[in-house]
Amino acid sequence: MPEHRPTDTEAHKPLEKAVEEWVQKKSKPGGGGNYAREADRVLTAFIDWTPDSVKTVRDISRRTMMQYAEYLHRRADARVADQDDEAGITGRTAQQYYALVRAFFTYCVKWGYREENPAEHKPAMEELPDASLGADSTRQQFWSPRERTAFIRYVDERAHDAISEQGSNAVKEARDRALVYLFAYSGARSAELLRDPNDSRRTGVTWADIDIEAGVIRVLGKSQTAGEEVQLPNQARPALERYRKILDPPAEEWPVFPTHHAPSLYKCARMELDDCVDNLEAKLKTDGPDTVLRQYKVPPPSITTEAVRNIFRRLCKAGKIPVEGEHEYLKPHGARRGAGEALYRAEGSAAAQRALRHEDPSTTSKMYSHIEASEQAEVASDAFEKIDESGTSKGDIS
Repeated sequence: MPEHRPTDTEAHKPLEKAVEEWVQKKSKPGGGGNYAREADRVLTAFIDWTPDSVKTVRDISRRTMMQYAEYLHRRADARVADQDDEAGITGRTAQQYYALVRAFFTYCVKWGYREENPAEHKPAMEELPDASLGADSTRQQFWSPRERTAFIRYVDERAHDAISEQGSNAVKEARDRALVYLFAYSGARSAELLRDPNDSRRTGVTWADIDIEAGVIRVLGKSQTAGEEVQLPNQARPALERYRKILDPPAEEWPVFPTHHAPSLYKCARMELDDCVDNLEAKLKTDGPDTVLRQYKVPPPSITTEAVRNIFRRLCKAGKIPVEGEHEYLKPHGARRGAGEALYRAEGSAAAQRALRHEDPSTTSKMYSHIEASEQAEVASDAFEKIDESGTSKGDIS
């Protein structure tokens, strides 16, 4: 039997088409299947991560896989550095992501789309983090009611004083208050609200994404679903409304939290306006990039997920916010966990799951297992106390 040789179509198989084909084959009869859904999510993220020059299955080289493994390792390192679920993943998750990509390329070799599996390149696999990296959940932060109240009180006083003195120029103070309120009460993830430098699709929410009256923010969720709705409770709305008045965005497509980083604003203005505005450099020098962007209604970049951590770190230090445990400051993802914990205690697991938008209820239960254990301890204590009072279980200790 003659050896099968790939056709021209097979040799230039588009990467997206190959992924779609593989996921379809892995789907259970009737559609769905957890493995297929996870494979689809991870491979879609992998495609988005690859350079624009990558079009076909054969464009992925061993070097590409080494860079991908390094990227996964950096995400695991980020989790360890900040204990922030949005900044990173565990080493075990990194290995699982890589394994799914490797399985996909095994399929590609089988069907003649390429001759070897680049993900099985030993140097690439050696770049992966250890499975235990970032797995310690005991250091995860939850904003307590005491911490949340202290932080809210500080940014309220700070914004009030700045607005009284500066009026509409108190943009940063009003922004910082809106940020704290939004994270404290919405349960949203950093990468859903702000720009993620590692994901070109996550550019930050705009005012068009927020319906303050309805109490809804539309985001690109963790499931990669655009338009996913995040709660905006009453507690957060006044701070956001006051901030919008002060910011005075010239268009609905304006980011809710635009950057004030001058080099980024200059770069945006030059990239978007260089070919259509006469004497742009003179205008930028005279008026400044923010004014020029507003004049032509060109939205600047949003602040980043890293920027909000720096803002919260600075605010906690300046306000001398009492932070519990070993944490240096109140972190954005700690706010999400704290909001979920408040709902879990008040309304139960289902309410927390809906607010945090966990697809799997076990994720919510695992996150707040300490509450269940604490409540069970109280139940057990009451039970033993009743038994002991009745005298049925008391005995001498020898």
